Amino acid sequence: MLPGKVVVYFLVLTIISVDPVVGGCCFGTKCTNEDKMEILNTCAFYLKKSNPASPPPRGGQCCQVVRRLQGNKGSMMVCILKLLTHEEKEQYDSIRILELKSQCVLQPSSASFDEVKNHELLILSNYSYTMYNFWISYIS
Repeated sequence: MLPGKVVVYFLVLTIISVDPVVGGCCFGTKCTNEDKMEILNTCAFYLKKSNPASPPPRGGQCCQVVRRLQGNKGSMMVCILKLLTHEEKEQYDSIRILELKSQCVLQPSSASFDEVKNHELLILSNYSYTMYNFWISYIS
């Protein structure tokens, strides 16, 4: 009977550690009702089913709140989604809530990418010019 109890114990421990809602404060991402309300109030225009689907601007207040709450916790939006009441689920689009994480990620600036690209072209141009002069002098 002892091996059976050990198996049940590990099964319960696995379920608690995998599901953040069952795990509560010790496992998974913890979010509060205040976190949920902050997302819903700040990002309401982008999340309501009655509004057209459009991503929030990355520099806007909605994305700033999402990034602050998300931090290094990858499943914050899932946690907020689990806190929605039945009425909120009818009013807000759950897919849009989950997409907030990827829509609000800051991308590296294109200016720095262009600078790197131009620098690489300059190096290639100088290399080509040097090789051309080398071959001209070699042939002559």
